[in-house]
Formats: sequence, structure tokens, C-alpha cells
Amino acid sequence: MYFIHRDWEAGPLCKSVRHVPGRTVLEWFRGLWEPDGLDRAHADLNGAPYELEWLRECGDTPPEDMIELRRRIRMQLWADNDLHIDDHSIRISSMGVHLEEAFYFVDDARVAEQPDRWAYPVHPSWPLPAAAASGPAPFVPPFPCAELAAPTTGDAGATYLLFTTLNARHDTLGWDRTYVFPGVRLPQLGAALRRPLQNRDAWPGPLLDLRALVAPDEDGIAPALERLSRLTGDAGETAETHDQAHRAALEHLRAFTPGEGRLPDRTLLHVGEHLAQTALRGDSIGHRPWYVFDDIWASTHPDLAASLIHYAYHWDPGCSRKHGLMMPCAHEEYLDLRLGYADRVRDYEPYDEPLVTKLTGSRSVAELRHQISQDAGTGKQRLLLVLDQDHRSELFGVIGALLGHPTPDACELRYIHLVQPRRHRSEQPARLIKALCFELRKEGYTSLVLSQPPTEPCQKRLRAVTLRGTAPTSRVIPLTDFRPPKNYAWRADPFLL
Repeated sequence: MYFIHRDWEAGPLCKSVRHVPGRTVLEWFRGLWEPDGLDRAHADLNGAPYELEWLRECGDTPPEDMIELRRRIRMQLWADNDLHIDDHSIRISSMGVHLEEAFYFVDDARVAEQPDRWAYPVHPSWPLPAAAASGPAPFVPPFPCAELAAPTTGDAGATYLLFTTLNARHDTLGWDRTYVFPGVRLPQLGAALRRPLQNRDAWPGPLLDLRALVAPDEDGIAPALERLSRLTGDAGETAETHDQAHRAALEHLRAFTPGEGRLPDRTLLHVGEHLAQTALRGDSIGHRPWYVFDDIWASTHPDLAASLIHYAYHWDPGCSRKHGLMMPCAHEEYLDLRLGYADRVRDYEPYDEPLVTKLTGSRSVAELRHQISQDAGTGKQRLLLVLDQDHRSELFGVIGALLGHPTPDACELRYIHLVQPRRHRSEQPARLIKALCFELRKEGYTSLVLSQPPTEPCQKRLRAVTLRGTAPTSRVIPLTDFRPPKNYAWRADPFLL
């Protein structure tokens, strides 16, 4: 089993990795109930058990399977955070003392089965291997990268650029996109950066700074990366031409004082022929890893390159959803949507039954499911829970949906039970409907069918989120009528990553 702690303050890779040979994740957690089990957990995790002893308060016996382990972890340890568990791994995103952090427990078998997801997370230390030779097959990234220039006919190769950023306390894990320069390899990247910008708005600030630091006679980027460790401010943000940007960058460097946003003596830099990597040390919080590599290095280390790109954008290495910026990671078969504030919608799980029956008055979830599917004939049922995670996952809503009913491209909401959450949020139902509509639209559904025509209060809420500014009055609501949320709207096609 591997344990990975993803933490901005955990060294140049912003993570620590521990390997516990000979045990699966389930076996390791079951070992907490053995004599000296907690002491062994301290040693395995380098003295950081993260209150795992609380799990033993859930029962006198160890969990029999991962489903039971999930219930105990959810209820006892991380009730109010992102928790993803499958048969071979546990992935948790949590708010730490100062910043967000993540914990991954993963079986050796899963790492071997999915190296394109786990090769980078389990890589133990700085730096990444620099050896490169053309691999047997061209490198294909796990999802499209943002192109910074149009490919030039006849030019071979591609260079990928990845900059990790820390701009706030929340939503700081992931969301770092990888950019690609087609037709350019790393030894020629400096010269390519000096070219006139085709689409300045598509260039991230760190790349504009790197461009500004490349001298007119430099083809590579090694000297520019060294200068970067002493740069404060945004040297390339306003300059139009490379000459202007470079002069501004030199002015910044001449005025540099150690400690003003950069600590060059604690920054790490390693530049090879096809991989450049630096861990910038800018303040007391830790390092910011940057990676620049071309297709030759990526084809030599395809799993490492693919998992690095995936890891930078997703906090969860196991995430299989194609989702836009600031949309939560999840498994394709498991729904988990944020509604704003601390509200979220997720799929029902067996351990939720006492909460569901108490809220709805049903004698059992089986009875409720029968009520939802009665007389339907077709369709896949989904039972969804609406929770307030600021109050230990307080349940204040249950939704019963039938996917593919009454037609294959429709979803019918057959059961909606909402109560007022602890905090007064009148816009919550509208956010709920909009989030569901966009998730359904992303999955290829074209209409939402209500169990009855919307009431006047419901029409008022829906009017605010439709494109036409008019509320639907019939049971069938076209999903294309809904205005994209802000975190979708910046994309030309919000349903493709």
C-alpha cells in the first residue's frame, strides 16, 4: 500500500510518499484493531495518523469490507470533506490548518493497474528522471491541453508546460492546466517564446514571465528559469513585444531583494535536454513545482507524464469525470455536485438509510425506491441526497430521479423532498435544479421531466436561470434553455474538458 499526503508545505514536490509493503488498504486499516496497531500506523505514516484512532470508536471489530470502511471514515473522520473510495483506494480532500490538503491510500495492485494515474503521485522525491529517448509510441496526453500557438507545417514535436499555482486558501488542489507548444521541442523553446504572441489572453501569467526572462540570444530556457527564482511581480503582463517584456524583467531583477516574494537560495532547478523542472520557493508556505517537457521525454516516460498532467488538474488521481474548471472530481458512476456555500448533492449510500427515513417518513429506503419507480417500466433510478456539509453533512433534501424515462434522452424527477436548511438560503432550490440540469446535459440528456407542472414559486426560481428569462410552465423542460453557471461560461464548449 502507498500513502501519499498532498500538502503545499511537504517539500519540493508538495507531497510526501510512504510505502507499506505486503498489505492492501483494507488490511492496513483492519490492522488498527490489532495489538499495537496504532503505534504501527504512526510508524507507517511517519508519525501522522490523522486521528485514525477515532475509527476504532465506530466499532469493536475491524471493518469487513471497503463499504463499511467508507461509512466509518465518512461518519467519524472526514464527514464534511470530499471522500472517494473504491475497492483498492481511498482519496480524501480536506481543509487543513492553513490550506487544503489531500490524502491517498492506494493498493500496490491499483498503482500497477493504472500507472497513467499513479506514477507521479507515488514518485517519492525530487527530481523526476531526466533520461529521454524516443519511445515506441507518440505521447498522447490524458486530455486536451491548451495550445499556445498554431502548429507550423513540417515542425516536429511538442513541448508541454505545467505551472502549479497557489492563489487562495480554498480550491487550491488541482485546476492547474497544462499548455502545449506544438512543433517545438525543449532545446528550441526559448526562441519560440520570443515570437509575437498569437493570442495573448490564452497565455498564463507564469508563462508570460518566463517569456520575458528569455534573452534575445538564448534558444533554451535554463538561464531564464534561473532568473525566474529572483523575479517578483508580473514582468510580462503588460508588455506587448518580447523586447519590451525583457527590458521590464531586467528592471525587476535589478531591484530584487531576497525575501521579497522569492527565496532563490531555496529554489531547486534541474534542466536536461528534454525536461526542465524547478521548485520555486517564494514564501513560508512552500515550493511551487514547474515542469516543462517535450514529446521525447513524455514518450520515454508516458505514464509519468500522463499522471503528472492529470494530477495537476484533478485533486483526485482516480477522477474519471470530464469536468470544467472548479467542478468537483468524482467517479463517472458516482454523482457529487457542489451547489455553492457548503451545499452539495451526492448519491445515496447504504449507511444513509437512517437519515433518509427520518427526513422522508418512509419506513425504509426500499419502500421509497418502490414509490419512485412505480409504474415507470423503464429507466435507471438514482436516489440523490442534498446536504449541508457545514453541519456534519446535515441532510435536508432527497431527490428520486429516473434516467432514460419517459424517453431515452430524458430524465424524470419523480420525487423531491426539500426542507429549509439550517441557514436561510432561498436560492438553494434554483441552484439545485441548475446543477442537475447541467450534469444531465453533459451526460447527453436533452430534457428534464417534472412529476407535475412547476408551481408558481418554482417558476419564479427557474426564471432566473433560463437563457430566455421565461419560466417553463410545462412538465418537460429543455436542458438547452438553462444558462451556464459562471464556472462553465468561460469555456467555448463547457461540456468538454
